[in-house]
Amino acid sequence: MARVWDKFLTEDDKKVIAKRNLREPSGPGENIALLVIDMQVTACGEDMPIHEQLDRYPGACGPHAWKAIPVQQRLLAAAREVGMPVIYSKHIFHGYTGMARAKEGVFSETDPRSEVPAEVAMQAGDILVEKQTPSCFAYTNLPLILNELQIDGLIVVGNSTSGCVRATCVDGAGAGFRMSVVEEGVFDRIEMSHAAALFDMQFKICNVIDEAEALSIIGAPAPAKLATA
Repeated sequence: MARVWDKFLTEDDKKVIAKRNLREPSGPGENIALLVIDMQVTACGEDMPIHEQLDRYPGACGPHAWKAIPVQQRLLAAAREVGMPVIYSKHIFHGYTGMARAKEGVFSETDPRSEVPAEVAMQAGDILVEKQTPSCFAYTNLPLILNELQIDGLIVVGNSTSGCVRATCVDGAGAGFRMSVVEEGVFDRIEMSHAAALFDMQFKICNVIDEAEALSIIGAPAPAKLATA
């Protein structure tokens, strides 16, 4: 199966990989939740070239985000259908903290760009974790929530592959959780960063799976493939 990082590998890279896989895939875990990382308006922006919207959405991932959103929608629907816990994170700063970033900027609580877009909005029963660093595990109550729910594995989607997704997976794996990143459900501004981060995670940190495998883990059927001529 072709992987998103294949086009960035040199011939020497390919020889190294062919000779030695750096890690064996781990299972998804016994009790699993879906983790949706920082799906905020400023990260998604609009479905148009990124460089044309950076004045309005400084962190916009544009078309890359909007390509991932339908995948996230299907995974969210499947998880909610079977009663799997759905956990969202938001990178946000509150005014009561006195922190400078709480007064202005796209991650301020008063800025509408810090909100989650309607297309992947939270629903009743979903869990919210707020954070101020890249990792969902750093200085948050996520570990307490996971331990309380006896969750040992996370299926991960969201923003951004090379930033908050990777940092979360590094910390999650280090804490003993089974981390599975859905390749089509995460995104980044720069394609090379996206591909390199997925490569690093697959070969050093955690599992990188596709949507069909994620749906299988959740317990939902894979989406039907379009017939080819």
